[in-house]
Amino acid sequence: MKKWITFDLDGTLMQNPFGKWVFPEIEQLYNDCIGDDQANGIRSELIKEHRRRMKAGLIVDAYDWDDIVRHVFSTNGVFVHVDVAELLVKHTKPPKVYLLEENILQDLQILREKGFNLAVVTNGFEKYQKPVMDALGLTSFFDVIITPEKARYGKPQINMVKELHDTNNEIVAHVGDRLDHDVTMANELNVLSILFHQEMPETILSVDPKKRQYTCMDWLEMKWKRETGVETLPLPLSAIPKMIICTMKEISMESLS
Repeated sequence: MKKWITFDLDGTLMQNPFGKWVFPEIEQLYNDCIGDDQANGIRSELIKEHRRRMKAGLIVDAYDWDDIVRHVFSTNGVFVHVDVAELLVKHTKPPKVYLLEENILQDLQILREKGFNLAVVTNGFEKYQKPVMDALGLTSFFDVIITPEKARYGKPQINMVKELHDTNNEIVAHVGDRLDHDVTMANELNVLSILFHQEMPETILSVDPKKRQYTCMDWLEMKWKRETGVETLPLPLSAIPKMIICTMKEISMESLS
């Protein structure tokens, strides 16, 4: 039986160029089309459409940024072709993209040497994610890359990882930076949910990674509300991680047992 550790990508292993480079260029293209260098709001409309699709349960469609841009542009009377994947490749160059930890490749290799199979489980389409993975040297460390357009599901839907969680495979842990996508999915699968968060005060770092959640429940509550966008939504038990790490080195054989 293969034992799998699955990983989110953005905010967990790497930084993609969407926020600082791709979206600004899309905004400029839009402004050029309407003849207004000072136009504001198109990015917020793109995000609004993304969230509308998520709320409607259209998780796969919510991460099709080419379709979202096409829809929002045409709704605003702008009929210009924008190839988001092409823009991403254009900006996929260090330092625009980077690994979140200097030694992450070595840490992934250690996990492989310990006998674990590694998989990427990301809500980003492969055409947006793999160019960044290739540029950063991540691709070769993973046996499988699972993306919404291929799986026809997205996190937190557990069917997204059904191929890795059957009679011949076992997911032992999922690592990610979001409560609503990563932790919730892992907890529903009843596997070790590992929340990755780099910036933690010493008072929390001194605590065992499997007990840290009890020292920062207020922060988890605020994080949950930010991710869901609902200030009145209480933190459910299903969104509480079983382990919180600030570096991949904190994942060990002991912690996975």
